[in-house]
Amino acid sequence: MSEKHGLVLGGGGSKGSYEVGVCMALKELGYSFDIVTGTSIGALIGALVVQDDIEPLVRWVSNLRQSSLSENLFMYPNQYATKEFRRHDFNHFLELFMKNGPDISNLKNDYLKMFDFEKFKNSPVEFGCLAYDLNKNELTAFDKREMTKEDHVNKLFASTAYFPAYEFVKVGQDYYADGGYVQTLPFELCSSMGANDMIVVDLEEIDKEAQPIPMPHTRLRPLMKLHSALDFEAADLVPQMREGYLETLKYLNKAPGYLYTFFPEDWKTMQRVEKVCMTMLMREGQMNLLTGYNEAMKMVYQFILHYEPLPLENEFSQEYLAGRLIEVLGLICRIPIERQYHYKDFLRLILAHFNHFEEDPNKADRTVRYDQMELKGVQDYIVFFHSALEYFHGKLPEGFDILKKNFAPCYYIAQAWRVMESAKVLLEL
Repeated sequence: MSEKHGLVLGGGGSKGSYEVGVCMALKELGYSFDIVTGTSIGALIGALVVQDDIEPLVRWVSNLRQSSLSENLFMYPNQYATKEFRRHDFNHFLELFMKNGPDISNLKNDYLKMFDFEKFKNSPVEFGCLAYDLNKNELTAFDKREMTKEDHVNKLFASTAYFPAYEFVKVGQDYYADGGYVQTLPFELCSSMGANDMIVVDLEEIDKEAQPIPMPHTRLRPLMKLHSALDFEAADLVPQMREGYLETLKYLNKAPGYLYTFFPEDWKTMQRVEKVCMTMLMREGQMNLLTGYNEAMKMVYQFILHYEPLPLENEFSQEYLAGRLIEVLGLICRIPIERQYHYKDFLRLILAHFNHFEEDPNKADRTVRYDQMELKGVQDYIVFFHSALEYFHGKLPEGFDILKKNFAPCYYIAQAWRVMESAKVLLEL
């Protein structure tokens, strides 16, 4: 049986910006597909993948504004943290909704400027998308081979009809809603169309159980939480697009790193830092720290992010332990994750921040903000543990055990700080 390569693009509203980044990376890496399937936003992106037009989609995402899609999108509660919310928003939404329904004509017009039906139809790549038939109460697949010049727009947008944000779409005699109401990941559709080697892009929330897919297919899933599915502001979407691009490189063994992304040529330097850490732990009799490493990292992530990122397994991950803890320092320093760094430059950025870390944050020249942690208390304990570890040459007396237990994340972050200082000398930073 000949091998057929499939690309599965899940639904997730504006989280589709992550999928755009994935598709950018796949194209740059030379991947091609025989079959593409999508649900909701994945259907719209997938249709452009079929016609080999990712660049216009990248430009569109880069200039997107909430108001450019629709004048009457409802502001959902989980958007309050990042968007100004006014009392009249719901009344305004309801008034327009009852009068005309959700208006997505702007979205359609923008999309159709990028979409070329003839190019799409004549492409050798097969395509299918899912929508939910409200009249028959069943999931329906629309195949490219059955799409016509008259109905292709409605069939594509039927898959994205996420009520009440977007209106239901009529195809033939039936009304359709977003296929994601039933199945956000059209993996089975791709398989039924003949794909036997698939890359599956899953936008499901990281705290939800993933839909099972059989091996050896490759699942790409955002490692960190993305913005609300109805947040269509370029300021939020462009970083997500970059994350999709960079995480694809890591999933496919083209770049080392975990939450941060580095260049392949940096791997030897990263291994040297790992060796520095192991040597330091052996010298100080602290190898037992590795026994509880995974649990310790869970605590650290919960402490800083208030959730645990998804695991990443690639050809680098088993040899990347100290580096994950050093990356936490990057999070504390608010170094953006949506950029690719040379490892030495990344370490220099952290060191530049930590040169001021022992200063009183109220008197520091630079403005330092943490969205999810209380600066003064955290800084105090990290500096305390770092000073104590330096004084006791890395091995704290038993009297510190209760503090280590109660403030374990700060203790581990202080250890990472020490590794950084050791690496600074070795790498001549």
